[in-house]
Amino acid sequence: MPPQNNATVVAIGYTRVSTKREEMISPELQAHEQDTYAARHGIRIVERVEDIDLSGRDFARRSVDYIVKGIKEGRWNTVLLWKWSRWGRNLLQSRLYLAEVEQAGGQVIAVTEDFDTTTSVGKFSRDQMLAIAELQSNQIAESWKEAHARRRRMGLPHTSNPRFGYTYSKDHGYQVDERDAALLKSLYERFVAGEPMRQLALDLNSSGYRTTRGNPHTGVSLGRMLDNGFAAGLIRERSEAPEAESTGKRISQYDIWRKGAHEAIISTELWEGYRDKRLANEHTAPRLRVAVHSLSGLVFCSQCLTRMSATKGGSGGTWRCRRMQESGACVGASIGYNRLQNAVRAWVMKNAQGGESVEADARRVLIAQEATLDVEACQREVTRLKNKRKRLLDIYTDGGADEEDYKEKKAEIDAELESADSALREAKAAAREVGTDYRQIFTTLADLWDAATPHETRELLSKLIERIEIERGSGKPKRCTVFVQPRWGGERVRVA
Repeated sequence: MPPQNNATVVAIGYTRVSTKREEMISPELQAHEQDTYAARHGIRIVERVEDIDLSGRDFARRSVDYIVKGIKEGRWNTVLLWKWSRWGRNLLQSRLYLAEVEQAGGQVIAVTEDFDTTTSVGKFSRDQMLAIAELQSNQIAESWKEAHARRRRMGLPHTSNPRFGYTYSKDHGYQVDERDAALLKSLYERFVAGEPMRQLALDLNSSGYRTTRGNPHTGVSLGRMLDNGFAAGLIRERSEAPEAESTGKRISQYDIWRKGAHEAIISTELWEGYRDKRLANEHTAPRLRVAVHSLSGLVFCSQCLTRMSATKGGSGGTWRCRRMQESGACVGASIGYNRLQNAVRAWVMKNAQGGESVEADARRVLIAQEATLDVEACQREVTRLKNKRKRLLDIYTDGGADEEDYKEKKAEIDAELESADSALREAKAAAREVGTDYRQIFTTLADLWDAATPHETRELLSKLIERIEIERGSGKPKRCTVFVQPRWGGERVRVA
């Protein structure tokens, strides 16, 4: 309720509309109730804030920090809500943010549930309304979980939204649309072969295709569509909610892939190749996703193991140690662009003709065994850390830890989990590479070398080469030595 003294009450009207259909309370209705209350009590509303399509369970993306900042700066001293459920549906977080408002010198009023929160009874009543809001949210969440679990058991996605490459009917579910299925498969094949997502999106648009919402495709929107794995006959899930909305749509956030009830359009092998490439791109600089040079991202200074950069100049330019150029912290190495290109080409041609053995031997068998054990160990570590984070959350929500300790410990676990996830990805990649048919890649690359674009050449080289090391020469002239570290392990190979 408004203050009983003569202090001027200056308010901000706060409106929240949830993503849940049951909570789609009109913003106009909420604003009308705020205006009515303000007029009755002589309160001046100087600004309005609306959080549309945002859940009350989490404060992270909402405007509450902005509201608190305005109180501290003296722009308003009161927050008007329609009901307490608009403030939040998480009792613990709701109380924490109410405390922030009060510590800043402000107050929050729910205009249709107006209690005098300066009294113990008023605070108790307010907390009861927040607790009820949380209970309702939990019940809605449980209903959705049950519905989703049922659909998963039936091999169905969460919704019956349109899916590219398929038609849908209530009686028959999703059926392959032969007209678009071949095109969808080609998009996966072209991306795995090295074409950038943006180019695929442009080609779709030029052919008259649009998103299910009628908008032109972009590299991002097309990537999200292909990432869902539906074309591979899969239904994806997350064992845990994403830490942030910005990362929640990444393919790496989905760790459960179930067989769906619908027919697959692409093979498991094509899907695995696509997924591996997308996961790799998450950790690749954007400039390397469409390579300008056929060796981009593969050339390293042997002294400091820093990536080298290609600079323009005579006779095709030069590869130089970036650390040497930027800070002089490395004595560095440099090599002519054409010399390095010719050395790598000669190595490829030699292997394509069977000049060096890359067949499975005792060492590669041992590597395969070690790779399998590494994947299992990394998977156990990821599971252990996820369980540890869940136990910490349970302790916090039960009141067994304060917010500061919880955030500090959670940050430590998150850092460990990020490292463990990275190690798992690397272990899986290593396990797959053991069985790669390198001879076929060498032959393909040798056949296409003169006709392929730099980006296409780099895509194939990256399947063969972990890195190219340039070792600074001694004496005069200081002629550098070139080594290749192959993907299949073993010692690096001198190629020039």
